[in-house]
Amino acid sequence: MADGVLTRLKRTEHPAGRHLLLRSRGLVHQVQRGHLVRRRTLERYFSSTADPKLHFGAGPKRLDGWLNCDLIGGDIHLDLERELPFADESLAYAFGEHVIGSLSERAGAALMKELHRVLRPGGVLRLTTPDLPKLIAIYRDENPVVSRDDYTRFLDEETGKRHETPCQVFNDTVRLWGIRHTYDEADMTLKLRAAGFAEVERVEPAESRHDALRGLELHGEPWVNRAEALCVEATRR
Repeated sequence: MADGVLTRLKRTEHPAGRHLLLRSRGLVHQVQRGHLVRRRTLERYFSSTADPKLHFGAGPKRLDGWLNCDLIGGDIHLDLERELPFADESLAYAFGEHVIGSLSERAGAALMKELHRVLRPGGVLRLTTPDLPKLIAIYRDENPVVSRDDYTRFLDEETGKRHETPCQVFNDTVRLWGIRHTYDEADMTLKLRAAGFAEVERVEPAESRHDALRGLELHGEPWVNRAEALCVEATRR
């Protein structure tokens, strides 16, 4: 039941309706996992590990050993459009999969600065988000991971709709999941460096130089992120 509600909240053709649903469900989660409950949860978590790891925009997905947070689910209520409730330089790692693009460009840039603030020196932020060149390659039927026909069938099954043109496929791939800003590598790198990150590296989905950041992506079958997504890791100096 909960997963079905979350799916409806995250996928809708009406942006205003999506915003209203998310915010109303978020208020419920704030009552359940905000304020006093959040403070106690953070105290317990930070006392339990030497390398705190934040999984933001987690929804119903959980990563073992991580603090799993979301507006509408997770261990604590977390509104990514507000100041993060963590002390400066308090986190070793942070990870968000398919969440940064659901924020406006301005809010996304502000979140990157907040994540830089709460990561300790040497801390690493991993972001996975739809990649504009990969989506264009699907539209042009030039994606090396999936053919346009196979992707169209996948999208039909995911949405319950019939997509008859590449244009419909491209638009629904972005629109139905509430994406507000679609990044490419250059744009993402520019924004992360502006936020203060010293090193930005593109990586493959599920792969990393850091043990803690391998195999994290939970967005459908592994081929989906390989076909659609940009993954980067940004290190704080």
